[in-house]
Amino acid sequence: MPATFSYANILHAVGQVLDQIGVKSIAIHEEEDGLFVEGFDSDGQLQVQMRYDIASLYELVDRADSQADELTTTQTTGVLSRFLSEHHRELVGASL
Repeated sequence: MPATFSYANILHAVGQVLDQIGVKSIAIHEEEDGLFVEGFDSDGQLQVQMRYDIASLYELVDRADSQADELTTTQTTGVLSRFLSEHHRELVGASL
């Protein structure tokens, strides 16, 4: 599935990266060819600077979408497995 470009999707993908790094505050500057992102620690000291061009934003959003799809599949599978286990049932396939 192709990545959808909206501010929400782009900022969500960038936010995931910043969360992984552990920044406490951010500054995002939109540039002609992408974004310039700065992340700061709890003391306000610069922790990271990243520049994303259009191609790297596309890859980042696409990767975030793929990870979200995998997580949803895993969570759904986990819910079904727990339900069947708790109710002493099993999933049986049927074919015509």
